[in-house]
Amino acid sequence: MANRTNYAIIGNGMAGISAAQELRQLDGDAHVVLIGDEGEPYYYRASLSEWVSGETTDEMLPGRTPEFYDQMRFEQIDGHVTHVDSAAKRIHLAGGETIGYGKTLIATGGTANTFPVEGLDEVQVFRTLADARTIKERLGDCGQALIMGGGILGLELAGALFKMGQRSDMVSPKIGIVQRSGFVGKPFVDAPAAEWLQEGLRADGIELFLEDTVERVERQTAHLTSGRTWDFDLFVQAVGTRPVFPEVPGLTVGRGIQIDAYSRTNLPDIFAAGDCTETRKPGSDRWMTTRIWLDCARQARVAACRMTGGPIAMERAEAILKLPFLNCSIIYTMFYSLIGEPHGEDGDVYLWQEGDGYRKFRVVDGRLAGAMLLGQRHGTMAIFKAVGQPVSQFGADIARPDFPWNELAGQDWDYMFY
Repeated sequence: MANRTNYAIIGNGMAGISAAQELRQLDGDAHVVLIGDEGEPYYYRASLSEWVSGETTDEMLPGRTPEFYDQMRFEQIDGHVTHVDSAAKRIHLAGGETIGYGKTLIATGGTANTFPVEGLDEVQVFRTLADARTIKERLGDCGQALIMGGGILGLELAGALFKMGQRSDMVSPKIGIVQRSGFVGKPFVDAPAAEWLQEGLRADGIELFLEDTVERVERQTAHLTSGRTWDFDLFVQAVGTRPVFPEVPGLTVGRGIQIDAYSRTNLPDIFAAGDCTETRKPGSDRWMTTRIWLDCARQARVAACRMTGGPIAMERAEAILKLPFLNCSIIYTMFYSLIGEPHGEDGDVYLWQEGDGYRKFRVVDGRLAGAMLLGQRHGTMAIFKAVGQPVSQFGADIARPDFPWNELAGQDWDYMFY
């Protein structure tokens, strides 16, 4: 046991848990330490909107059971990491304790951005379980909610509040969304899809303030730059996130910790993954922060492979890196899937739109480049597997929900993801 490798993972969210599981699979004897400071075990952050709406219970939120941690033999430590001494290989906690490591992964995630508004004494955001609890308590059984930010998170919260009002024992809350740009849903949806989505929002009674922002607040009234006003019981800012990470002398950082394709930092034996990182955008010198759930998990798994080393781990890392982009979650009240690269200036675009479904497929040089599925997302996993395959011979039929993607992908994937 004295020769065991000591891996310390700072952060117990999606990236941290993904790395820990991969490490255990690759190194069954390793000592794996998980350090978290949120006061909660890992939970599904993407399910918070469903918890607010009442569709998900407290018991359904945890991402792993207590038995999981015992079976995986992870040591869990509740504490906030202030800094890491890479020379001494020591992690320093706010309480004064230190933890040694052989290799460490920083997976501390991000925190919600806030926007200064004149007259607003307290800013409410939507990021953590604690935020969700506060939002649910403040809105109560009815009221008026103003959401500043019409991106994915703001739309997700709007959908949750709308669903609250669908319960027979509640009065529907009045909901307004303020979006600085000309349409909601950026950067996942393009302008045509946003227009379709906005029609549905307005049909549900959601008031949209596009190309506008909140200039000041007087008591419970928001004054917008357009001159319009909105009385609210709840005002939530959903204006994106920013990376957070401990101080590490010598670590190369921008907005986040800068990593390469293998989740390596510039310091030996220190890796990073998830929302706390930024990676170089392919084909450019521009760095971009990591925000997508699957990207976080992939970075973490690749980091674990590199941390353990060996030919098998390296093969696994390369296989993970070859996977196309995939993000599946909730936008307003509907599920969506974003696969590969559905948006771009080149290629041919095929659309299908009917009722509560909107499907966009992009084909470049005759091969499937990506797809965006809103509401009607049948075939998601088979489409994911088919990225890069020739599809030009099928024309616009590929956008239809009944297109036989399983046949093209070579097996039935619907059992895994509908």
